[in-house]
Amino acid sequence: MTTSSWPMGSLHAVQRRYLAEDLVRLRRADEQRRYAAPQRAAKIDPNPHQIEAVIFALARVREGGCILADEVGLGKTIETGLVIAQMLAEGASRVLLVAPKPLLGQWRQELFTLFDIEAREGRAAPGGFDGPGVFLVGREQAGSEKGRDALLASSRFQLCVIDEAHEVFAGLYKRYDKFGEPKNDAKEARTAGRLLEVLEAFETPVILLTATPIQNNLAELWGLVRYVDPLGTLLGDLPTFREVFCGTDDRQLARGQEDELRSRLKTVIQRTLRRQAQEFLEKPFVERQARLFEYEMSVEERALYDDVTKYLLEPGIIAFQGRHRQLLLIGFHRRMASSTRALAVSLQRVVDRLRRKLRGQGDDGADVASVLDDLEQSDVSYGYGRGEPEDEDEEGGDDLGPSFTPEAIQGELQRVEGFVRRAERLVGDDGKLRALLTALSFVTKQAREGKGAGKLVIFTESLVTQDHIRERLVESRLVREDEITLFRGTNDSPAARAALGRWRDEAASGEGPEPSSEMAMRLALVHEFKTRSRVFISTEAGAKGLNLQFCDALVNYDLPWNPQRIEQRIGRCHRYGQKNEVTVINFLAKDNEAQQLTFDILSQKLDLFGTVLDASDKVLHHGDASAGGVLASALGAELEAELRRIYERSRTVDEVTAELRSLRERVVDHRHRFEDTHARTAQLIEEHLDDDVKRVLRLRRQELPSALAELDRDVWSVVRAYLEARSMLYTIERTDAGEVLHVPPCTRLPGALADGVSAALGVVAGHTSLHLRHPLVLAAVADARAAVDSIPRLVIRLPAHAPPELEKLRGRRGRSRIVKLTFDGFERVERLLPVTVLEGYDEAVPAAISEALLRAEMRDAGAILDASSVEGALSGVISDDDLEDATEELLSAAQQEVDAAEQQRFERADFQAQRFLEDRLLVHRRRRDDRLRKLEEAQVRRDSAMGSEARTAAERRVLELDVEVTELEAAIERLERREDKTFQRFHDHIHQRRYRPPTVDLLFEMELVVE
Repeated sequence: MTTSSWPMGSLHAVQRRYLAEDLVRLRRADEQRRYAAPQRAAKIDPNPHQIEAVIFALARVREGGCILADEVGLGKTIETGLVIAQMLAEGASRVLLVAPKPLLGQWRQELFTLFDIEAREGRAAPGGFDGPGVFLVGREQAGSEKGRDALLASSRFQLCVIDEAHEVFAGLYKRYDKFGEPKNDAKEARTAGRLLEVLEAFETPVILLTATPIQNNLAELWGLVRYVDPLGTLLGDLPTFREVFCGTDDRQLARGQEDELRSRLKTVIQRTLRRQAQEFLEKPFVERQARLFEYEMSVEERALYDDVTKYLLEPGIIAFQGRHRQLLLIGFHRRMASSTRALAVSLQRVVDRLRRKLRGQGDDGADVASVLDDLEQSDVSYGYGRGEPEDEDEEGGDDLGPSFTPEAIQGELQRVEGFVRRAERLVGDDGKLRALLTALSFVTKQAREGKGAGKLVIFTESLVTQDHIRERLVESRLVREDEITLFRGTNDSPAARAALGRWRDEAASGEGPEPSSEMAMRLALVHEFKTRSRVFISTEAGAKGLNLQFCDALVNYDLPWNPQRIEQRIGRCHRYGQKNEVTVINFLAKDNEAQQLTFDILSQKLDLFGTVLDASDKVLHHGDASAGGVLASALGAELEAELRRIYERSRTVDEVTAELRSLRERVVDHRHRFEDTHARTAQLIEEHLDDDVKRVLRLRRQELPSALAELDRDVWSVVRAYLEARSMLYTIERTDAGEVLHVPPCTRLPGALADGVSAALGVVAGHTSLHLRHPLVLAAVADARAAVDSIPRLVIRLPAHAPPELEKLRGRRGRSRIVKLTFDGFERVERLLPVTVLEGYDEAVPAAISEALLRAEMRDAGAILDASSVEGALSGVISDDDLEDATEELLSAAQQEVDAAEQQRFERADFQAQRFLEDRLLVHRRRRDDRLRKLEEAQVRRDSAMGSEARTAAERRVLELDVEVTELEAAIERLERREDKTFQRFHDHIHQRRYRPPTVDLLFEMELVVE
């Protein structure tokens, strides 16, 4: 029969309780309600491929996790946020998110702005991860000794998310020896090993995020799967995996194993390609191109550049020695590439340092920081170009070098003072700044022609350069001062505070959690740029976490050496939601070959920008920007480290350019090797045909509106019943965009809600939607659970024209109970089971009819007057045994429903276990056959040996091989008897999942009369 809707009037406490329990019960990952629910917590409409990823991830959580591997730009952050939001709504209290340190700000902002999740950064210190919440941590900090100890000392996390997993964690395979045993003393992949140690200790499921799960070799893929297959049966141990799936080396897939490996990987990897998702995206991807504005250095600029470079390359400079010299060298090259102003300021700091040396004052690392702190973030300042360290616990010592005479120090001091004077004279004659003014005019002209937004983002690594650009732009009168927004790591200027005030007045809705002061400032400065200013000048602090898709032009005033950092910058504008083609503007000194070579490597050899044009629309390079993101991820850290080494070991400018020419060719070779490997292995994780993927995505798009409408209806029913049961006033504001609930201040509202609350019923722009984690919904559910505290006696009034199956129940008395069944299988699933037994019936009323009775009009039976009347005594009609029998009867039917899906999961897991055994047997039989062949050869050599020594050696070899054959035969017999420990552990695990009986919890009972 068709289930009727809930009564239009006030709901009885019993109905409130049932509806609230049904709203929050755990469902299977592919049930519409479950994958629709987190979308109401999000302030974005997910695309179908993101919904499919959420279904996949939620289904895998209990079995160890999964790898989400969508192509770059398809929104893995949104997929992750939806999963976290749903898990929090279902009771998870602790989530750990591990990411590259520069991306923590981006994660923190997007979780807050899109999901109202206020994440906080953990600390590698005692108590640094204590308490409930979503914790963010840099991957090197999480994988340091201190980080591991702090994590182990805290409570279990219900989920761990690892972003950009391929960069560090794919190297996990390096921690295993040739026999597959962990090498606890291995120096490789310590970050990966320590974090895995934490995850295994707590049995924490993992979601790995990576657009390139296969980069250089198949062993890296094995390393990633190790995180999400904790029992290790999907691919087996490392030696078995190599024997079965790798060819001559880890880069080669064994012939004929493509389908088998693809079949296994789809168990744990979900991947969608852009071409598959494009037609389903609300806002399809736009292209991007690069504009190159070349400029000429003046004679004085060129001479200063050459002289400072020559000074820096000299091995015996006094200002810095040892490791300090390397830091100075790299830092100064970055400043010279940034601006003459930045160079002048840093040279003056070297002058100050030499003066201190001349006075005999000490030298320490803080002194280095004072010279290099123009690059505001420590991960940039200290050793820019080396990439992130493998282990934050390790600190290199400093070789302070020999002492120098006062005369030598004085000589170097005078030399650097001369550099300072020359640089200060050149600050007003800056060729790159003139190129920026030309670029700004170009962007303005494009906007007048309707080809862009007319806004410009400028990125620089230097704080000094940032101020310099602002001052010169204002002087040029092309931009007013109030049309410029500055963004840096610490934003505490009067202009920033004024922007914060305007944001609070204009944009902050007052709904949802209050952002931290840091988060509020970030949002305020972006709002300022969107609504008021034309130019946004940012340091590297803004390259991570800002959403600037309303701007379509970006300037790299100075180019980082790591292409991943450049991709991060471009990604602020070239992201989902961008409407226009994005223009990336770069500057290049015509007479600087080192700069030209570096730019050529980034723009052409790595295709970082896509098509590159000069200022006159001449095409300099036809590129593929989508390839650039993958290459930047795969080769970025290696390129950055190589550039650093070039400047460290070169002694002349000619040596630098020669090294860069060589690097350009090596990068081409590296790219070709990567593309060859990728071409051979990409199909392993792209196993679905485009038509099949599109069919699934089309289905998700069709199903979603009705699922969300049903969710909104039930959420509002629970909240409305709560407000009315507690006699709290509310109004519904109806607008063209939708309906908004307003509840005025009321002392009966709990906690912070007492000041009043507003929320959208569904989606209304600018308002937080009612969702399962919303404080008002949580309050309503808690109140509904407390509303039924005894066994109510009810009269259920059927409608005048009730269906026949209900009509025949009129006048009957009985008892009913609501039980919650918890199936703790491959997925944890909860079902509500209404059990009703009426007089005159030998068996339980069907569950669908029981639910229809629950949805009918209800009232309390009132005083007990006459046992024969409708409102007479209701007890004693049905015995407890009758109810128990009926519960068992309906439980069996509910069990069969759940069993269908569980059996499929069990059969797949059992097949996985069998394949694991077959792999082990295959490897052992191959080894046995190899040893038997060698044994025969050894026996022949023994029998033909001449002389006692030769015969003794040959006999010894025969015995050795005979022992190996015997051991392998014994191992094969044990495997054939299924005595392998890993197999047995997995076998026991899946059988417990499949055959564990459900938990039955009685929620409440009632006595009833149907009229």
